[in-house]
Amino acid sequence: MTRRPDEPVPEAIALPIERSGSATSLLSEYFQLTALARGPWSPDAAHGGAPGALLVRAAELFGGDEMRLASLSCTFNGPVTLGEIGIEAEVSKPGRKQKVISERLVTGNRTLIDARAVLLRRGEVRLPSGVAEITPSMAPPEEGRSVESGVWAAGASLTFYGTANTIRMIEGGIDEVGPTGSGWFRLEYPVVPGETPTGAQRAAAAADFGNGLAHPVPFGEYIFVNCDLNLSLFREPAGDWIGVTSETSVDPIGAGLTVTALHDREGPFGAASQTLFVERSRDN
Repeated sequence: MTRRPDEPVPEAIALPIERSGSATSLLSEYFQLTALARGPWSPDAAHGGAPGALLVRAAELFGGDEMRLASLSCTFNGPVTLGEIGIEAEVSKPGRKQKVISERLVTGNRTLIDARAVLLRRGEVRLPSGVAEITPSMAPPEEGRSVESGVWAAGASLTFYGTANTIRMIEGGIDEVGPTGSGWFRLEYPVVPGETPTGAQRAAAAADFGNGLAHPVPFGEYIFVNCDLNLSLFREPAGDWIGVTSETSVDPIGAGLTVTALHDREGPFGAASQTLFVERSRDN
């Protein structure tokens, strides 16, 4: 897709504006959410994977090297607009084995995302033989097909799905209508400048693609935006590529559910779900 001359590519998905507090009990950070976060529904609104990755990052600041992100539950109270946002986070349940972080993504006086993250200690547990076996269950990204970056662009030159990520489709996908889909996603830009995205940040960024990957109703004729994002990781993902295998069910009451299995090259590492608001677009 041709980029407009007045829209240069930012160095990261979110640019820090100000930071205060510490990662001991309370954290408050402010960012400029750039065009690399742009989603498919509006040129001024973010794809859910961008704020999801930011919320994972904030939670991870409380874990250090001793703890890892095990889950993140986000409720979207409204569209996250590009521009200035704040991330507020605090420990609501301290502990050495389990720590719970309460988070908010705000803009002005509005809370756009309420989130809850669970951190677990990194440990070594001897398990019965064969219990922890992990084997690849998706074709590798090299066997996938590329997706035209402008398929969801709606006139925008920079997008989260078309610019910030490289996508390789295995089955179904963004440009095909159907209840199932699978593909690989690789985040090509840092979440914030100077930091390499962690595996959990990459997982959150990819997990929000589930309802776009598996959509039984056509994009453009219908809106099927997710109201939440729930992410659970039983191990830390490895490598740059995140595999997503999704299935979406919709009902005439105007709702749907996307259930997603998450993979890396070694095999599955977690799951995600999204509750969908479904309706016909105003032009149909």
